[in-house]
Amino acid sequence: MKTRIMSWLAIGMLALITGSCSNDFLNTKAPYMTIDNYFTTELDAENALTACYDILGWEDGTNNFQLWVGDILGHDSYKGGEGAGDQPWMEPLLKFQYSANNEGLIIPYQSYYIAINRCNTVISRVSTMSEDVISAEKRAEVVAEAKFLRGVFYFELYKMFGQVPLVTSELQPGKYDIPKASLEEVMHQIVSDFAEAAKDLPNKSEQSAEEMGRATKGAADAFRCKAYIYEQKWAEALALADTIINSNEYGLEENYSSNWDLTNENGKESIFEIQYSKSGDGSWGDDNEGNMFGIFTRSRNNDDGWGFDCPTQNFVDEFEAGDPRLQATVIFNGEVLWGGTSDEMVADNDFSSCIDGYMAQKYQIPMSQRGDQSDDPNNWKVIRYSEVLLWAAEAAAHTGGDWNFYLQQVRDRVGLGPTPYTDPLKAVYHERRVELGMEGQRFWDVIRQGRGEELWGANGTIGNFGYSEAQNHFFPLPQSQIDLSQGVLTNN
Repeated sequence: MKTRIMSWLAIGMLALITGSCSNDFLNTKAPYMTIDNYFTTELDAENALTACYDILGWEDGTNNFQLWVGDILGHDSYKGGEGAGDQPWMEPLLKFQYSANNEGLIIPYQSYYIAINRCNTVISRVSTMSEDVISAEKRAEVVAEAKFLRGVFYFELYKMFGQVPLVTSELQPGKYDIPKASLEEVMHQIVSDFAEAAKDLPNKSEQSAEEMGRATKGAADAFRCKAYIYEQKWAEALALADTIINSNEYGLEENYSSNWDLTNENGKESIFEIQYSKSGDGSWGDDNEGNMFGIFTRSRNNDDGWGFDCPTQNFVDEFEAGDPRLQATVIFNGEVLWGGTSDEMVADNDFSSCIDGYMAQKYQIPMSQRGDQSDDPNNWKVIRYSEVLLWAAEAAAHTGGDWNFYLQQVRDRVGLGPTPYTDPLKAVYHERRVELGMEGQRFWDVIRQGRGEELWGANGTIGNFGYSEAQNHFFPLPQSQIDLSQGVLTNN
């Protein structure tokens, strides 16, 4: 999916001009194409599907929002950057002061609905394409991928906003007066999309190298398992996690840090990751097929980053002595990076907004591998196999099963003995925090576990940041989108 990013929405504006340089082209009638006469070949279906995948990689606040908010609002990291005036929309969120007018909430909301409408179009149009232009097998697979992606985008909306409008058919211009669905209705749609998608998706082992990054049966099952975790349907989550584990499609990397090695993308531990590539001309605001997260989270003092997402001492202290995941997750001030190579450098994290002197490690790659500006080529790991093991451990802890069987596999990989925690849930929460640290998970984990007030409330063990379960479990719907709905949507 890296090499063919093409929006079919723009196809109607393209024309092929041939002939000599003259004014004749001014009298040439431009080709005209509508949505109704576009889906006529298998390539049309593939290009339309690619346009759905493309939004996964949008870095205008759509996906880096999830990573930033997951770490920073989870108070595993400081915001960093140039100070309070840099990305100021995040400042009130850090104090859990939510507003429907917060500009940071608008872009992901809009982007996910653009994506959902593209998915709906693919599902609707490709489903009716005849077998003389697309095989039944390919048609079913394209529709399944679109359903998978629609499930992903709705899952992100559910995490952020809770009750949102459900749109499962092509949305017509101006028809925005769709009321919010209940939490149960939204989650039912999410689970249904993943379950239906899994029926017609290939296993990862059946994909060619060129197909890596596309949806698979294992990815659909993993997202459905995650949905069950959020619903606290522990028996269902455990059963599905076991299905993924017993499929033998995935495994733990022998070396934990190999997960972020550029040469090991889509490796055996990867269940789903967003594909990025170097592209563009080096200017800011180009086609942005690269990963922006690297430049945002590199130190401001090494002339190569903007200094956001700086790990806290509290997070660093969570690691047990001798846990190699700390070194793979955190860059220490003065640490030698990529030693013994032409990329060797000394980390300089000494700037005012990097309060405890740490920077995030996982999405950093050496200078020789980076792209220009927003175009680093390293992928974003959305779901790793280790997380499935930890879902199984959490579900087993709730159902009275052998939670340690799953959890110890994660610890064995990094050479750690039995967990120091006797309480099963505390053991799982600790392991998730260090295993998935700086991967954008912490905020969402604490919220779904109902521990926000315990950690961030008036008597919070991490700090009094003002969290209230009643007020802060979900973000408010953006006011601009409420206005578009002609008064149907509210935040009441």
